[in-house]
Amino acid sequence: MPGEFTTESIQAHFDNTNARLAAIEETLKRICGSIGLPYSTWTEEQGVPDEVIQLAQSGDNLGAIKRLRELTGVEFDRARDVVAGL
Repeated sequence: MPGEFTTESIQAHFDNTNARLAAIEETLKRICGSIGLPYSTWTEEQGVPDEVIQLAQSGDNLGAIKRLRELTGVEFDRARDVVAGL
């Protein structure tokens, strides 16, 4: 019957969507890399890495910013704001 979905059909839809999004993300990374623009898929909801938190708590904010950028690829201003909020 139209409008009825099975668990399998919904899962197949999500799998297809996730595969397409992964391909889009990969394309964006390559484009950004070719023009020298940083690109990151990291979000604060994923959590700040423990290593960055430890650096910030020890008073090494600049080191924490640098390490956050190395681990996640975020831009300086965003990393600075994240570390300032720790």
